[in-house]
Amino acid sequence: MTEDTRFDDIYTRLNDLTHDVSNLKIQAGVVGTSQVAIATTLTLATGLGSDMREVKSDIRQIKSDIKNLEASIDEILRLLRSRNQ
Repeated sequence: MTEDTRFDDIYTRLNDLTHDVSNLKIQAGVVGTSQVAIATTLTLATGLGSDMREVKSDIRQIKSDIKNLEASIDEILRLLRSRNQ
């Protein structure tokens, strides 16, 4: 093997390695980005779940308040009717 052939072989292998390293960097970047996206999505979903529990609790309280209000109105109407009779 001549010196030029050896250098050409070294440069070819070096270029192949450089290409492989670049591909690995891209893949690592995609994996890292995917992990960040998944973590962000999970964080948002957890926060949304917590918010929804609060909303459900508020809705239950509002329903309870409405039932109490209806009972109060019914009592007021009953008293008014009994007064008129």
